[in-house]
Amino acid sequence: MSAESTGPTWRPNMSQQQVNCPNCGAAVRFLWSGAVQTTCSYCHSILVRRDLDLEKVGVVADLPRDVSPIQIATEGMFRNKAFQVVGRILYEYDEGGWNEWHVVFQDGTTGWLSDAQLEYTLSFLTAAPSPIPPSDQIARGRKFTWSGINYEVTSVTKAHYRGVEGELSFEYWDKRSVVFADLRTGDTKFGTMDFSDHTPLLFLGEAVEFDDLHLKNLRQLDVPGTGAPGAAVSGLNCPNCGGPLAVRAAGLTLTVVCPKCHSILDARDANFQVLEKFRVKQEIQPKIPLGSRGKINGDDYEMIGFEVRTTDDDDVPDSWDEYLLFNRHKGFRYLTEYRGHWNFVKSVPLVPEKMQIGKKHGAKLSGQRYTQFDAGLATTTYVLGEFPWRVHVGEKIGFTDYIAVPRMLSNEINPSESVWSLGDYKTGAEIWLAFQLQGTPPAAEGVFANQPSPYLGRTGSMWQTCLLLLSSVMVVAILFYSFADRQTLLEHQYGFSAESTAEASFVTEPFEVKGHPANVEVSIYTNLYNNWAYFSLALINEATGQGYDFGREVSYYTGRDSDGTWSEGNPRDHAIIPEVQPGRYYLRVEPEMAKNAASMIYTLEIKRAVPSAAFFWIAATLLLIPPMLTTWRAAAFETKRWAQSDYAPSSGGDD
Repeated sequence: MSAESTGPTWRPNMSQQQVNCPNCGAAVRFLWSGAVQTTCSYCHSILVRRDLDLEKVGVVADLPRDVSPIQIATEGMFRNKAFQVVGRILYEYDEGGWNEWHVVFQDGTTGWLSDAQLEYTLSFLTAAPSPIPPSDQIARGRKFTWSGINYEVTSVTKAHYRGVEGELSFEYWDKRSVVFADLRTGDTKFGTMDFSDHTPLLFLGEAVEFDDLHLKNLRQLDVPGTGAPGAAVSGLNCPNCGGPLAVRAAGLTLTVVCPKCHSILDARDANFQVLEKFRVKQEIQPKIPLGSRGKINGDDYEMIGFEVRTTDDDDVPDSWDEYLLFNRHKGFRYLTEYRGHWNFVKSVPLVPEKMQIGKKHGAKLSGQRYTQFDAGLATTTYVLGEFPWRVHVGEKIGFTDYIAVPRMLSNEINPSESVWSLGDYKTGAEIWLAFQLQGTPPAAEGVFANQPSPYLGRTGSMWQTCLLLLSSVMVVAILFYSFADRQTLLEHQYGFSAESTAEASFVTEPFEVKGHPANVEVSIYTNLYNNWAYFSLALINEATGQGYDFGREVSYYTGRDSDGTWSEGNPRDHAIIPEVQPGRYYLRVEPEMAKNAASMIYTLEIKRAVPSAAFFWIAATLLLIPPMLTTWRAAAFETKRWAQSDYAPSSGGDD
């Protein structure tokens, strides 16, 4: 597989020079004029230039089978500059190994393309602005600032020099152990402190994606069959029980778990030495079987490893499953599953910026803010398949999860390194479809940390629609009020005394209600002062005797106390009788007051075609119900989400 370059292509900066190996006489061809050291591809001698001659200074030991897609003479581009791979140094350490590919650009500058478990960085030798401390003073978490960029040490690795191949710009063949410190930033910037010499070296660059390098002339990997994600299957047998083993990521796998006896085996040992045996209380069947192949986000992956991690938060064991996915060019990805909730996870070569978000801790990555959800200690309790690290049951890691729905940013810390990863929420249906699994996925339980809310986007759009409709109703109401007739049918002043012995009730002069059925408003204006009055009223059709009975209580009180002047009530009131039919009407009135109350003067005013605000309030209420209900449900969903976090009301997460 190769990626076609659409920009500049590699052009050697000299005619390729060819000399003979001083040991075997074979032709040795130099790809780069600045090479100081190279190797003979026939006798594996290490050759160093001495003026115009080559001198043999050593022999390259047999290198392990290389599974990197990159090889000597691979070409690519970085920032629109073409380069070619001319050499490499191979290192190994307890958790694996990596290649440092020596690359030369068209303009003669050189750099190092690091290939560690199919994750890539490109860096360049840089003069350190200040002296680099000794390696014994470098620890994970230490920070440095160079050229205004903040770097943080994420790992310190003691590696073993394994061998060289091709051309280098210096002599490098008699090394044994070398200490490296990797540094990361909040973006793709990358750094390495190299303690291979008396004076530490600083290399600065950035993390790069395989596809972004536009590589061509790649190694033809042994990938049997078609449509495979790139994992060759090696058939072996367990040295403990004789059961069959399958190694799908040969060359990258460090440990293999026998599915029969559950021995953890050393994949780098020719005899698959048994590293550990663990007793299984109960066999666990992964929901995605080992060897299953699926397509996620357009890329093919094969499931090669499975582990269960368990926490003991609040003394209640809880666990989740992790599936290791492999693609020969894309590298490793992960699927995590907790009670039917899935995340597709990729390691990120960045160190987010820690921050405070309200009362919660947070982190910022690539401009996106993530809020801390939970943190704890997890233990590996079950393993199956193969892994590119030394997996073992009982391994403990510290973890902190941050969320910005639908993404989850996670930090895992062990004694040797700090690793960040970014997960995207997936439904069980998406995973079943991706891997063509049988049956139906288990139903998701509860609300997960970064599960998208089903109300996301709906609440805002519903409120927008509601406000738009409310505005329309308000416009209609304003038009009604503006163009209403408000025809006065009766206006008359009356008096009433509670001490009078005359009949309190009376009827007004008749009045004509004309036109179409319309609202009739009866208004009462009084001179009440620290008093009350009740009016029993009836609008009666003179011809039919049909009446509209209603009553109004009017009261008004005022005074002064230590807080100042106060008042209560209103000396006026009104009532609207809806849809009164045309005809001749009169109003029957019966006022009532306290027996010792002062007499009252009041005016009755009757108007036709007065608009009522009732329809507006009814319409507004009906329009508000859907967005208010959706908002309540959205809030309830978020409450359930955060109830599982370190910031739940009973967790004390705000401390």
